[in-house]
Amino acid sequence: MALRESGREEINSMSAQQVHDLTEYKDVWVFTEIKDHEEVHDTALEILSKAREIADKLDQQLVAIVLALEAEQYLETIKDYGVDKIIYISHPNLKHYHERIFTSLVYDLIKEYKPSVFLFPSTEAGNSLAARIAYRCRTGLVSDVLDLELSDEHGKNLLLTDKPAYGGNIHVKIICPHARPQMCTITGGTFIKKKSRKSSIEVIKKEYTFDDRNIKIKIIGTPTRKDKPTATLSDARFVIGGGHGLSTKENFEKLFELARFTNGKVGGTRRPIIEGWMSEHLQIGISGESINCDLYIAFGISGAIQHVVGITRSKTIVAINKDPNCALFKVADYCIVADATDILEGLLKYYKVD
Repeated sequence: MALRESGREEINSMSAQQVHDLTEYKDVWVFTEIKDHEEVHDTALEILSKAREIADKLDQQLVAIVLALEAEQYLETIKDYGVDKIIYISHPNLKHYHERIFTSLVYDLIKEYKPSVFLFPSTEAGNSLAARIAYRCRTGLVSDVLDLELSDEHGKNLLLTDKPAYGGNIHVKIICPHARPQMCTITGGTFIKKKSRKSSIEVIKKEYTFDDRNIKIKIIGTPTRKDKPTATLSDARFVIGGGHGLSTKENFEKLFELARFTNGKVGGTRRPIIEGWMSEHLQIGISGESINCDLYIAFGISGAIQHVVGITRSKTIVAINKDPNCALFKVADYCIVADATDILEGLLKYYKVD
């Protein structure tokens, strides 16, 4: 109990310091997650690309935070995405995400370096770590943001986050004026990866300082996260989307047939998942993937905001719906008023004949 009380006093002390001395906090940090202990997570690289813009506007450094087994092997990849500095910890206990270990190590880094902004991928590990760090720092956390910018309206150079709220029915802009770091999680596909290597990059290796005796639960088996299906929609150039307007599972499965002819990828709204027509990892929108494709064709999708926020970065959007007043027509580049099933059947006949 004494240890817990001591930790609470330390947290409260840091909180008070944040409120009264925000000028000590600087630089933009990104939790650069290692996916399946094999490669740098694409979402982390996307965030680094956007964070480079934020750091330039602030005239501060972009810092990648890396915790992994044999972390050195990932540093060259990370250097290609505009970082000024990499702070990393390498240890066998960091092969898999462990909430107590990662939280303790990252929190220690925050106390030492005091970042102004800290961005996380919206993944299992990223969401878990971000929430625990925000609690320890007594700061705010905005989840699944759609955009980042800087604002001077309520304070100099505050991070302004844009995210959907109330079930996706409205967009809200959120700031964190009185605590640091300013934190948020970002869904994959929200930003675009851009390579840009700095001429000089500082690399700092920190020691693994976590006392393993504090771990009450041991992992005795290998996590099977990689056995789960993973979405590739964020990198797809052509995406075919399906909604409840396709009426049946049989009709929905024809989307996959069309995808085979066109080298496309299939995604959809929440309703086909509920109906059992497609896997959850193929969802496009707030609770799924954001896409950034050259062409998106939506079959029988009404256009709820929860879905629309995931497709707005598509270069061309084609919406097919028999309802001339469907909401998706307001954001689509091309609108086809017709039964989506009939159009789908016609396209399949064309490719089969061809």
